[in-house]
Amino acid sequence: MARSTMRDISRVTGFSVFTVSRALSGGDGVSEQSREQIIKAARELGYVVNRAAQELRRAKRDTVAIITASTSNSYYLDLMAGIQRALDPSEWTVIVGDVAVNGAYDARLEARMIQRLIESRTAGVISALTLQPEHAELLAKWDIPVVFVDSSPPPEAAHFPSVTTNNHKASMMVGQHLAGHGYKNWLFLVYPAKWSSRFGRESGLRDAASIAGANLVVLETANDSASARETLAQYLDDHAKPPHVLIAGNNPLLLGAMGLLKDRGIQVPGDMAVVAYDEFAWSTLTDPSITVLNEDSEEIGRRAAVMLREIIDGQEAAGRKGQSQSPVYVPEHRQQVSARLMLRRSCGCLESGRETAKGSSFQAA
Repeated sequence: MARSTMRDISRVTGFSVFTVSRALSGGDGVSEQSREQIIKAARELGYVVNRAAQELRRAKRDTVAIITASTSNSYYLDLMAGIQRALDPSEWTVIVGDVAVNGAYDARLEARMIQRLIESRTAGVISALTLQPEHAELLAKWDIPVVFVDSSPPPEAAHFPSVTTNNHKASMMVGQHLAGHGYKNWLFLVYPAKWSSRFGRESGLRDAASIAGANLVVLETANDSASARETLAQYLDDHAKPPHVLIAGNNPLLLGAMGLLKDRGIQVPGDMAVVAYDEFAWSTLTDPSITVLNEDSEEIGRRAAVMLREIIDGQEAAGRKGQSQSPVYVPEHRQQVSARLMLRRSCGCLESGRETAKGSSFQAA
């Protein structure tokens, strides 16, 4: 005869498996009447609690998951370096899951990953993508804290912790610099709206273009270098004159764009200036060196990890006192890191070849 499971109890009582689990393990959030009904059904079905599994769930959790959205972006490499710097590798295990392999977001992959993180009792999550609202809610139900980086929390979970950039102000900074060069035709090559940083970056450039009397064209592409190359090629083929400046939304899009410009013999910055978002290790080694908006993703990662550790420590302290272990979020858990505009030759600056990285006068809080 097959053993009874919590699903059997759920089917008989009408309660969710989550509620059945909480009731049988003595967790909070279940009324006494409901708990008695569930326990009675469990007894009648001959359900036996797996104490070993319960002890495993109660054991100290020391794994943190990082959810990224296309690891081909150098932004994530620096982000993870900051996270590892803040989490002692001898105490914490950091795992990485990509829900946008090759730049293509996969909702089913996100759902499967969230399920696996819950099953493995992950201590906490740092997400570089705005999760589906139901997934943020599910993690909350299982007392797994989430800190969002780069992208914002879903509107339904706006109180969740986040460490981000004020992308609108940062993009205004970029636009003001382009206006100073006298560029009037701007082309913004950008990834889809699933990545929420898109909105602040676009709105900041639109406002800066309006103030400068410049024309901004927003050209959306899939979030990978091959698509960026193809999308930009089609645009250039359809327009007799190239834009004065190309603004690449991130590293993969910049890579695709620069490959196309090189193959077509388009000189940077002589024929077209180029500016990009997000610093990368070899930005000063290209010819010309690339002007970028540096969001300091390593610092964002470090802060996110420190924040997550504090929240997890608070949960463990509450558990020792027999209190609820639901993560506690406070206003201080929503932070923004300053961005700097790193001026190099690709935007038309410093044509003598003398490169520098100026940012102090371009701080965006």
